[in-house]
Amino acid sequence: MVKSADKLVGKSVIVVGGTSGIGFGAASAFLDAGAKVTVISSNQDHVKDAVKRLDSPNASGEVGDVRDEAAFVALLQKLGPVDHVVFSGVDKIIRGALEDLDLENAKHLFGVKFWGAVTVGKAVKKHNIINRGGSLTLTSGTAALKPGKGAATGSGLNGGVISLTKGLAGDLAEKGIRVNVVTPGLVRTELWGKLGQSEEQQQKTFANTKLPVGFVATPEDIAEAYLYLAKASYSTGENVIIDGGARLGI
Repeated sequence: MVKSADKLVGKSVIVVGGTSGIGFGAASAFLDAGAKVTVISSNQDHVKDAVKRLDSPNASGEVGDVRDEAAFVALLQKLGPVDHVVFSGVDKIIRGALEDLDLENAKHLFGVKFWGAVTVGKAVKKHNIINRGGSLTLTSGTAALKPGKGAATGSGLNGGVISLTKGLAGDLAEKGIRVNVVTPGLVRTELWGKLGQSEEQQQKTFANTKLPVGFVATPEDIAEAYLYLAKASYSTGENVIIDGGARLGI
């Protein structure tokens, strides 16, 4: 019986979207746990920068765009078989007044976050990407659970990822591969800047957010959920919500 602390030592992990935000936090955490990690992004400069910041002989990077299925699947085949894949591919948040929604931007995000997850799941089912006993972990968001105003489309996207997780868990069970999803709450990431919020506005948002745990998460805090799901061999089709207790409403 392998001790829990040693379960990821020497294991190979791919983190799609691992060059920034939650994905980068997950990549760093897997390295700390003794794994060998390859981060994937569609941007070459982001890949180079992430590998430099990870600063580990066990870290490497590849350029790949999930919207180009053939090329992306070929990349996964080149890297595989691995033990675990984390999918955290997202570069925007769909948020704002519904009447002002830019459908093309929304479709772009669906193409990356939802259809990208489908592309990875399909590749794992069809090819020898993940070893038997390994896992695929997707990423959703708490807008799926409590959309609020201005988040109808984003909630639909994230809710779709949660449903997709359950379907993929059934489809990949025959290959001995577990599929789960992490659903983070409020997190301090670069995405806030992409929403047009200045550093000062972000700090105000975080300071005014009162959570039972007493703080707003960093990507490193969320990374613990990915480590758990990679090691939890009895978990599949599950949604791990990590939101600082926001749903308690206190």
